Amino acid sequence: MKKFVLSALLAALAFGDNTFNVQITNDTLAVYAQGAITNNNIYARGYFLYNDEKGKYNFYSVGLKGEGHLIGSEYTNTKFSLLLDFVHTKDNSALPLGFGFFSYIPGLQYPVFLRGEYEFAPKVLSFNDANRFSKVDMQFGVQPIENGEIFVGYRNISFNRNYESAIYGGLGYHF
Repeated sequence: MKKFVLSALLAALAFGDNTFNVQITNDTLAVYAQGAITNNNIYARGYFLYNDEKGKYNFYSVGLKGEGHLIGSEYTNTKFSLLLDFVHTKDNSALPLGFGFFSYIPGLQYPVFLRGEYEFAPKVLSFNDANRFSKVDMQFGVQPIENGEIFVGYRNISFNRNYESAIYGGLGYHF
């Protein structure tokens, strides 16, 4: 079974529309990965946030993203997406629903982009000690090479109260 899962993962990485990025602040390191699982704009995604602050636990997220023509909304320079994730820390879990967008300005020497996501889980979709969950993530960046990007972003993650709010810098690659 391990060989089958590894083979499927390598095939997805070889033939898919994949994204990987790293986000850094003074106290946190986040890794985000996304891979196409079909040709119809459906992606599997994962996010890990390592938190170095005392009293804070690591944050995990796995889920699905549907975008573009799949949800009936794709414009020349903008894509909208629907999100379904499972998020978890030591004491909190949730199953948030959300939406996102990606827009860029073509024709510049280096393409400039704006990307954002919002996710929310009310009490009925929050588990363990959580009564609600919300996450906002916005990124503004430039692509200095064809598949690489440099960006600055802001994220706010809340379980009942603010879990983490930070401005971060990051690097990403599409393959």
